[in-house]
Amino acid sequence: MRFMQKAMRQVSRGATRQTAIRTCAIASLLLACGCGYRVQSSVRGLPDGISSLGIPTFKNQSSQFKLEQRVTDAVLKEFSTRTRVPVNSAQTGVDAVLLGEIRGMSSSPVTFGTDTFGSAFLITVQLSAKLVRVKDKKVIWENPSFLYRERYVLNSKLKDFFSEDNPALDRMARDFAASLVSAVLNH
Repeated sequence: MRFMQKAMRQVSRGATRQTAIRTCAIASLLLACGCGYRVQSSVRGLPDGISSLGIPTFKNQSSQFKLEQRVTDAVLKEFSTRTRVPVNSAQTGVDAVLLGEIRGMSSSPVTFGTDTFGSAFLITVQLSAKLVRVKDKKVIWENPSFLYRERYVLNSKLKDFFSEDNPALDRMARDFAASLVSAVLNH
């Protein structure tokens, strides 16, 4: 703050504009660097020196059609966004593989409409995942019982009705992917 005041006084005394700008720039730089705080990047590396990651399509033991594709796509996107390593859907030619299995899915009404039909539902998906290093088959990280829930609402107007299943499953897949990636990276 004193530097700024000094710069303003120099301008009023007839000092060159260039000197005042230089003084203000230095003062701003010192203020910004001097506090000691840093912004931590959300982009990180994988544990144990893994330089490439394969995420094959998760296995689907549930009866929900194409749920494994939604979840796998969301996990691929999340790892690609939050790590600096190449991520693909192959099991070969990579340092580690993330294996996942969807063990079950259920839907339960949580709110009933005026016609005694469910108007809001809670979907629950049970998943397991593990990160395995390819060269020695060592399990680096594992969680056999991820449990994720997402609430979705049906449109109450019959003429405007459309299924909310797909958007709810997409939200659940993105939320699961964000949690899974956080768990692996913070391991």
